[in-house]
Amino acid sequence: MCSWPDVYDQLNMKVLYFGNNLFSNCLTFMVNQGFSVEAVYINDVEENASIVKRICGIHKIMTHSLRPTKEELDEYIKSGVTLFVVADYGYRLPITDIKYAFNIHPSLLPKGRGPTPLTYIVDLPEFAGVSIHKITYMLDGGDILLQEQFEVEKNESISSLMVKSSLLAESLLRNLLNELGTIYDSATPQQESLASYWKMPSIERRVMSWSDNTQRFREAIRQYGHFGILVELNDQLFIVSHLEVTDFKHDCDIGSIIFEDQTVLSIAINGGYVVFTKNNMAFSNSSVQK
Repeated sequence: MCSWPDVYDQLNMKVLYFGNNLFSNCLTFMVNQGFSVEAVYINDVEENASIVKRICGIHKIMTHSLRPTKEELDEYIKSGVTLFVVADYGYRLPITDIKYAFNIHPSLLPKGRGPTPLTYIVDLPEFAGVSIHKITYMLDGGDILLQEQFEVEKNESISSLMVKSSLLAESLLRNLLNELGTIYDSATPQQESLASYWKMPSIERRVMSWSDNTQRFREAIRQYGHFGILVELNDQLFIVSHLEVTDFKHDCDIGSIIFEDQTVLSIAINGGYVVFTKNNMAFSNSSVQK
């Protein structure tokens, strides 16, 4: 393990951390380097915060799932907290007089502001990267502290982009904390004329029709990967993940089951078929306008 500079051993900074699983390695890094993480705020959805919960359990760090109030944060500041770290967190923080506050964001800001940029990065690889910026009233609009791009290979999925983003985020965080005061004071304002906001993808964007062709299915899998696409079977909507898509000429009815056993289901689509395991299929209670 890399050693931490002596100067930060002396500082013993008190930190509040706000985040979920995407950048959980950053939380682990800070704990391992001796930062005093006083509490962690999560969005308490099991699949989003399970790893962060586990880390906090191991290190006996208090977790909060309710949205923080300004009064709460002010109390932590009075107790000596000087740093807020936000990483994959679903709420805007109240503005306080905290000395340092920054957010880790998985795109090259000012492009890709918004809650889930990685689904868009699949189609816009030129904006793939990680930005760490100051927290301000403007969502993802604070001055840039550090930023770095990474390459996106052909046919990469959101899952592989998550891995690259998390690794790069930890590297940038290490560099930032090593010279926090200097970098914080010399932050670069974002160019508003270049800014773009990518909203949360709608459920409709993830719904696939069996009449869609194999290329469209592959694109959807790359974009939504292990989160799953939505398909209709027997008049019910299901979330399906980890599909295999095969080009194959056939005269089967589109949407018909062409193979099934105890674990695997295959459906005919336009120009081929898809195969998925039944344990990667879950009933969805989402409603979709038709």
